[in-house]
Amino acid sequence: MKLFFKVAFLVLIISCSLFAQAKDTVNVADTYSSGGTEGTLNDAVAAKIAAGTLSNTVFKLQLYGLYILTGTIQTPAGSVLEIVAPTPGKTQNTAPPMIAWTPSSAPNKRFNFDIGGEVRMKNLWILYGSTDGTQVGSSLRVGDSASVSGGKCTFDNVIFEYSPCPGSAAGAVEIFATHFVGKFNNCYFKNCTDTHFRYYGRAVSFRFDSQGLHADSLSFENCTFANMGYVVMAEKAEYYDNVYVNHCTFFNIMMFSFENPWWYKAAVTNSLFVNPFMFGYNPTNDGGMNPGGAIMDIDSVSNFDFVPPFTDEQRRIFFSNNAIYYQTWLTDWMTNCPRSVYLRQQRQDDLIPLPRPMLSNRSLMFYDTLNAQGQKIWPYMNRANLYENIDPGIIISPTNMDSLKVFLNKKWDDNSNASWPYDIQNDINQVWPMSENLAYTNTTLKAAGMGGYPLGDLYRWWPTEYAQWKTQSAAEKTSILNKMENGITSVREISGNTIPDKYILSQNYPNPFNPTTQITYSVPKYGHVSLKVYNSLGQVVSTLVDGLQNAGNYEATFEAKHLSSGIYFYQLQSDNVSITKKLVLMK
Repeated sequence: MKLFFKVAFLVLIISCSLFAQAKDTVNVADTYSSGGTEGTLNDAVAAKIAAGTLSNTVFKLQLYGLYILTGTIQTPAGSVLEIVAPTPGKTQNTAPPMIAWTPSSAPNKRFNFDIGGEVRMKNLWILYGSTDGTQVGSSLRVGDSASVSGGKCTFDNVIFEYSPCPGSAAGAVEIFATHFVGKFNNCYFKNCTDTHFRYYGRAVSFRFDSQGLHADSLSFENCTFANMGYVVMAEKAEYYDNVYVNHCTFFNIMMFSFENPWWYKAAVTNSLFVNPFMFGYNPTNDGGMNPGGAIMDIDSVSNFDFVPPFTDEQRRIFFSNNAIYYQTWLTDWMTNCPRSVYLRQQRQDDLIPLPRPMLSNRSLMFYDTLNAQGQKIWPYMNRANLYENIDPGIIISPTNMDSLKVFLNKKWDDNSNASWPYDIQNDINQVWPMSENLAYTNTTLKAAGMGGYPLGDLYRWWPTEYAQWKTQSAAEKTSILNKMENGITSVREISGNTIPDKYILSQNYPNPFNPTTQITYSVPKYGHVSLKVYNSLGQVVSTLVDGLQNAGNYEATFEAKHLSSGIYFYQLQSDNVSITKKLVLMK
């Protein structure tokens, strides 16, 4: 009887918990289905705020719907706003619903959303403009105020389009919190262009001249950024603790993909960069023949404008399986645009723009410098498997060539204004599917990602490969984060035609050792493999392997210069198999 009551009580607790977690769904009518009414989303959210049930509500929008904002949707501190739609299809009637501004000049349009706690959005299309085609400098602000400890956003398959320089001088998404957490999966930032500023039209940014704000983490996975000023921006002493960028496509970025060199922990992997930093550099004004990198730079903390809570030795940066390419039209235009022709006539060739390298010499110093013993000085800043000067063969580029060339020439010349978005009128009219296709034909890049997947955004451009990738995405992320945190261990596959028929972990050699030793092991089939070293207390002191591997024979190098003499244990785990052996470090 006592057991019965315990079980019944447990079931009651679980049932109550599930009931408490359930959310009410509000189906919001769009402008067309409500007889031309604007502000239906504003009204629906306002009603739930007034009722005190906002955080317990999901607002569901209809496919191919148009939701016209009549003012900022502002949420209370600590609340959760969740707006979703069904998964879009491939036909016009299954286009994602669009949220856009009223053409009326009455409302203050500085923010389309002003989030006081957390926001979650899925399968939406946010136009930073009004329905008459006027571009609007709004931001989706997350964090309410600098005094709010937090500010969290989760976006899944959201299109952010046509965001120029906003009134807050931030980005499409503005960080206005002390512990911002931003997660973007399968999103598309498109045509975030400004007619004047080459460095505005940003995906995520702190506002200009803000202070006291901070981002705990920012992640982009399977996202595309096309026709942008910047992608990620920081100001003054504000920076991001953890940045994770995986399988993203960057196309036609006017300036920085990742603007500052203040990275603490960052992993940028499996991504494709086509025409990054289109503005280029010139030897006279941009560091002579030692320009900054086109994608991301690293600088010493001693050169920061502030004192960070970390040292260079504590930083973790992993830059791997990425490709950069400048399309021929762009490099030709740098050399032969009207401004460059004039400079050449004036014998001022050193002012003619040039393409930036993938990585600056300063960054390469951190990645590659060795000490007298041939060991990396910064073992936790690593680059690997990088591809340069390989034309992907983009199938349909989202490039408005004529207007983009005009904009570039003006920025290199007199800095006058020009507009350069791609296919914007069709997008304002919600024409679906979009005309561009950033898949590509090059066979090398189609297999250059970890696990043999294509580089770049798989979700939007490689749907078949995305479905396959998704089955191992968690293991891939674990492997990437392990390499970021623990550095790239020296693991090589031992050549040979024999595929092992069982798991084998050999005794390390030499043993005892100081400070390096070799560990060989065999795996009989493809799968997740873990090889870790533990101290006598059972604590992990080194992760040599933690990721997917093909069947084969491998040799790992264990470097123990940072450890004290003693007995350690190394363990191979895979497919419910665990093998442990002992090794001795003797200094």
